[in-house]
Amino acid sequence: MEQTIKLARFIAETGLDDLPQAALQAGKRSFLDCLGAALGGTRSRAATMVADLIVESGGKPQATLLCRGRLASLLDAALVNATAAHALDYDDTLSAPAALAGLAVAEYHARSGRDLLTGYILGFEVASRLASAIGGWDNSRGWHMMGVAGGFGAAVSVGVLLRLSADQHVQALGLAATQASGLVAMHGFLAKPIHSGKAAANGLFAAQLAQQGCTSGPALEGPLSLVQAMGGEQNPSLRKKPGESYAILENRLKPFPCGRLGHAAIEAALKVRSTHLLSPGEISSVRVRVNPRAQYLMGASEPQNGTQAMFSIAHGVAAALLTGQVGPAQFTDAAAQDPMLVDLRRRVDVIADQEQKPRQAAIEVQTRTLAARTAEVRIQKGFAGNPMNDRDVREKFLSLGEPALGSSRAKKVADLVYRIESLADAGELARLCS
Repeated sequence: MEQTIKLARFIAETGLDDLPQAALQAGKRSFLDCLGAALGGTRSRAATMVADLIVESGGKPQATLLCRGRLASLLDAALVNATAAHALDYDDTLSAPAALAGLAVAEYHARSGRDLLTGYILGFEVASRLASAIGGWDNSRGWHMMGVAGGFGAAVSVGVLLRLSADQHVQALGLAATQASGLVAMHGFLAKPIHSGKAAANGLFAAQLAQQGCTSGPALEGPLSLVQAMGGEQNPSLRKKPGESYAILENRLKPFPCGRLGHAAIEAALKVRSTHLLSPGEISSVRVRVNPRAQYLMGASEPQNGTQAMFSIAHGVAAALLTGQVGPAQFTDAAAQDPMLVDLRRRVDVIADQEQKPRQAAIEVQTRTLAARTAEVRIQKGFAGNPMNDRDVREKFLSLGEPALGSSRAKKVADLVYRIESLADAGELARLCS
């Protein structure tokens, strides 16, 4: 358990002042992005179903349910809010459990913004390390990293806020490991956002149990470890020495609310449309070349509803060419069934191309009377080398937050997140989003 112990000591001994300024700013940016995704997803079917069930079952009012004007227990608030954050597929995949379990606990215990930001950044760090150890998004066994690694992020984030000792962090990591689950097979179904909610609640529960003295086995290393069980190495390297670099600096935020593997193709389609405004009738066919994994996971051409459309490159490309906009409105049930969009979508051919990296795509639009129109994306928006900046994230947050909170309150929330370290009680953020 040598690596686990080192990781736990690093978590217990690291405070906000130990983190580099670049990591702090990236943490604020990512936290705001995640909070916006949660606000936008509060009225989704997945989040509403979960919220309705927990309201029926009751519970001690401890933390805010975002945009619902009521409180729920800590576990239930983490479950509902983190489900909402993943419902639009507009979040970054690893943030929601750490951010929203942390927010619930910070509100209940009146922890500072400094504590909340520290816990979130460290939680994201550990979740990223575990995801990498299991094979990341390219793991061959079909594990969804949100459900598997997200719980570790929540356990660490909450553990920091509960001020666990290094030994308690070791136990919390083990307790998170024994609850880890989530299948890529759920992509395109309402079950997928619940991976995020369960990871948040499970990680929070793990930290609480560790605080109470619950023990756990050697879950991260050795022949019976989570990593070994899920297809990784028996004794994985949990990457660099803690503190040498921070995964939050490499976090890939999403400009579009759909599966990330379709983003480069959507960008390429938007490039064509911005240069050559073509009517749908002028387009005879569209060929999109993407990485084979993108075609494999997002090659569906006939999504029947908005949830399935989030995992259809053909749908995203058709929406981009038809409307010039690719936001939540383009991934509703109504959009998936819109006759004009369906007709254009059926002319889009998604082709697996080994020369295209996961962050790349190329498009060729054949027209009825004009020459073919082409475009390519070499580094899609959100990746290192082409990241979303503070302004991009603020604009995205406001596009999601203003319909939910109103313009004035949404702007105040954004301002508070970008100066979160000044908050004596980080619960102010949650209450502003109630």
